Amino acid sequence: MAGRRKKVGEANELERSLLQTLSDDLALPLLHVKTTLELIEAGRLPANLRRQLKSLSLSTAAGLQTLEAYQLALQTAGQRPLALEPVAVGAVLQDVAHALEPFAKQYATKLEVDVRPGLRPVLANATNLAAAMQCLGISLIRTQAAQVHRTKPSRLVFGAHRSGPQVVTAGAFGSLKGLSDKTIRSARALAGRAHQPLPAVPLGSAGGLLVADLLLSAIWQPLRRGHYHKLSGLVTDLMISKQMQLV
Repeated sequence: MAGRRKKVGEANELERSLLQTLSDDLALPLLHVKTTLELIEAGRLPANLRRQLKSLSLSTAAGLQTLEAYQLALQTAGQRPLALEPVAVGAVLQDVAHALEPFAKQYATKLEVDVRPGLRPVLANATNLAAAMQCLGISLIRTQAAQVHRTKPSRLVFGAHRSGPQVVTAGAFGSLKGLSDKTIRSARALAGRAHQPLPAVPLGSAGGLLVADLLLSAIWQPLRRGHYHKLSGLVTDLMISKQMQLV
């Protein structure tokens, strides 16, 4: 039995190393495309061509960010346990929303951040949390744009609030359909086995949600469905840092 477990562990490590290598290989051409597009945009171009190039550049950058987050998830999988520290979740959400503004504008989406005042720091890994929320934001922006017939810009709200004595709930919310706890559980089971593990989201968005789920699971809790007023979305639970409460 011990020998079998050892072989399974070695196989998992080999698979993880292969995926890391493949993601590195994919990241290089994406980075090259992004850099080339930025250089072309700097030249004198017709307005319509400039808009097309800008859109392509933003999509390439989003794909690269998701791939980098996946690389981080692979690295995190080898860490037991993940190093955690007190993190101001509001600051993380503000930074993520600011970074995603150009991408959201491409999809006619207005980003908002709503963090309840006096929210205590949470116990998390700042790098993992930021990468997860960025992947979540990119995927939900795309999903909402595909689902909603817009006569005005859509909203996507990054929010955080205290949901228990020692728990903060944080996530992203919009006019989203078909994202339930059942579909998320099904997607986890189908990851790597199905071409489209999340039928409710457009092609190219499911991967980002699953990467966010991996990163957040390593901190404490995976993604689940959540609500913000009349908006629906995906959230995670984060433990309030007891260390900071003693200061």
